[in-house]
Parts: sequence; structure tokens; C-alpha cells
Amino acid sequence: MHRQVASRGRTRQRAAVLALISIVVAFAAAAARGGVAPDSTRPGHVYSIKDSPGYIPLVDPESAADAIGRRLNAPFVSMPFHGGARSLDDLGRVVCRGLHVNSVDSLRALCVTVDEFRDVLWREFPQSRPALGLNWQDAWVILEARLHAGCSHAIRDYGGHYYDFVSLHADSVLQYRNFTLYSRITLTARDDEGQVRHMKWLRGVVGRKGRYKIYSTED
Repeated sequence: MHRQVASRGRTRQRAAVLALISIVVAFAAAAARGGVAPDSTRPGHVYSIKDSPGYIPLVDPESAADAIGRRLNAPFVSMPFHGGARSLDDLGRVVCRGLHVNSVDSLRALCVTVDEFRDVLWREFPQSRPALGLNWQDAWVILEARLHAGCSHAIRDYGGHYYDFVSLHADSVLQYRNFTLYSRITLTARDDEGQVRHMKWLRGVVGRKGRYKIYSTED
């Protein structure tokens, strides 16, 4: 019964949106033909979907997730991370070695996998709540492309040098139920020319059960 009511509500909303679009398009077409003269003495009305007949407000019981940055009712997950590094510093050292040998594959091997994203990470992000109608596949396509581009660009910009690791620092740390997300990363290392590099192409690192992996990069 509730599904039928919700379905009818969504149908009415779609119909209302289509009707509103039709009205706006018809008005624009008439104005283009000279059938409607603009009235500069009357303030224009900004149309919204909420003004449409049959509009039903979206029910989102988890709307607070946007403000706190995570869903509170996500289940515990037992699946471990595979690969990666055993600490943030260890991850920084392995990244430096990957840059030294010019290996995109070595950097990509440090990134979260599709299974880890789907089963561990996605379900805790605010964007995964049902009211938004998004799915993990669409999010993964974007994330995977960013990871590939970020690792490739890192090799292009920093590859081929020997790096003596100094530190890996995160400006933001957010604790989720199943993992910890480290954001706004700065990887500091001294290259073979004696220059100290502060690399910021790593945007996010995720830690879980003693394993640390690259979550996001600049693309």
C-alpha cells in the first residue's frame, strides 16, 4: 500500500514537472514569435517544482547525514582491506617508491578496489542514502577514473626521482563506523636533488583494520 502511494506520488511529481516545463517552453516560444510582450513593470516569478500541482515533498529521514558527513545506520562490515600499507607513513614510503620507478601500476595497486568501495565505503557516505536515488556503480565509475588520472598525473609530475620520505600529513580525519577517512593530504619528501617536495595530489586515504589505502586523488 505504501509503495503504491509513493509510486503515485512520484508519478504526480513527474507529471507536474513535465507540465511546468511545457508551460515554460510554450511561454518562451510565444515570446520569441512576438506573441507575448515582456512586462517590465511587473516583477518576474521564479518557478520552482514546489509550486507545481501535486508536488509531494521528498521524504528523507537521513537528511542530517549531509551535515555530519556520514550515515549513522550503516551496518558493521567484516571484510578486510587487502594490500595497501600498514600505516600512513608506510603508505607514504611505498608511494615514494612507486614514483621513483615510474610505475602507475604500483600506485594503482595502493588504491581501494571496487569491492572495498561497494561493500565497505559507499554505504556509509551520505550520498548512498535511498532518498537520493544514487547507486554505487555510478559513483565508482567517477572515483575509478579519478584514481587512474591522479596516479598517471603523479607519475608525469613527480616520477623518475628518488624520494626520501619525510611525512604524510592529513588536515582532516573523520571516523566512520567501518573505516577512518584522512583528507587534505600532504606528502612531504626530499628528492635526489635535495629539494623538499610537498605533494598534494593525494586527496584522501582510508584506513581500516591496520591497512591504509589511497581513496581519492587530484585528477
